[in-house]
Order: sequence, then structure tokens, then C-alpha cells
Amino acid sequence: MKLSATAWNNVIIISVMVIILLINVMNSRLFPGQNEAISNDQGEHLILSAHAVILTLEVRDKFIVERAGQSWRIETQQPFVDPNKQAIEQMMVAWQRSSGLLQADSLEVSGQTGIEVFINVAGTAATKILTLYPLVDQLLIHDQQVNLWFALSPQLYRQLLPSEIYSNET
Repeated sequence: MKLSATAWNNVIIISVMVIILLINVMNSRLFPGQNEAISNDQGEHLILSAHAVILTLEVRDKFIVERAGQSWRIETQQPFVDPNKQAIEQMMVAWQRSSGLLQADSLEVSGQTGIEVFINVAGTAATKILTLYPLVDQLLIHDQQVNLWFALSPQLYRQLLPSEIYSNET
């Protein structure tokens, strides 16, 4: 049986479409609910999705961290800040892996001004806006898009915004 060039093109196109379909089906089975916050047995939820790829992270009027290939590039408004690459990498890993206890009710943090963090994630059009409230006994994070509150340990604040990068002086 001999096929024409047009028939072979159709066979190749259909084969590629079947392979793409198989990859999509397997991906959804391997990573169910990847767009949602994934929780573990202790009731903790990830701040960002487990498979989210951070493109930019911005603390308004302070600094912007952008993905530059496999590494990170930082632009600061504070000329005296010159963080090393390891501090930036550790901060971005902390953002990727941080989880906290989901708070049942909406919280009111009176007298506290929060630190707004804007995160752009690959594959999503909307910027994720998080407000951090560092308190004495815990770190509260408010996810403004879905109106969720997370409680984290206060030590995590220095991992998410290390003093080498973020100075709360101004």
C-alpha cells in the first residue's frame, strides 16, 4: 500500500495530535488541581501553587525581582542594597515553598499597615496580590484575589523578605 505525500502529512498530523492529547491527559492525572492551593495533612496550604513558576515578584517602591533564564535579576529603588545571588535565590525558593494555616474567618489587623507583594506567575493573566502583616507571634498573609488569610511562623518573614534585600526603614 502506497500513500501519497498528502496522505503521509495527514498521518503525521493526526499522530502528533494524539501524542499531544496523551500528554495533556497524563499531565492532568499526574498533577490534579495544580491551579489550586495544595494542602497537606496538617491543614496547611501553600501560598502559591506547587507547580507555579514565578516570573516577577515586586514590593512596590522597594524592589522587583525578575526571572532571567535560570537565575534572577533584581532592580531596587534603594541604591545601597546590593544583595548577593544566593540571597535572592533563597528568597524565591521560600516564596515557592511557603505554606501556612488557612484561617477560617476574615481577620482584621487594626493599626497595622501591610506590605503589598505583587507576584506574576507563568500561565496566569492576573497578578497575585498578597499583603504581609508581620506580627510578634505570627506572620499573616492576605491573598486579596480569593480573600484568604494564612498564618505562618514569624521566622518565615525574614525568609520571604530578607534584610539583605528588603529594608523596612523607609
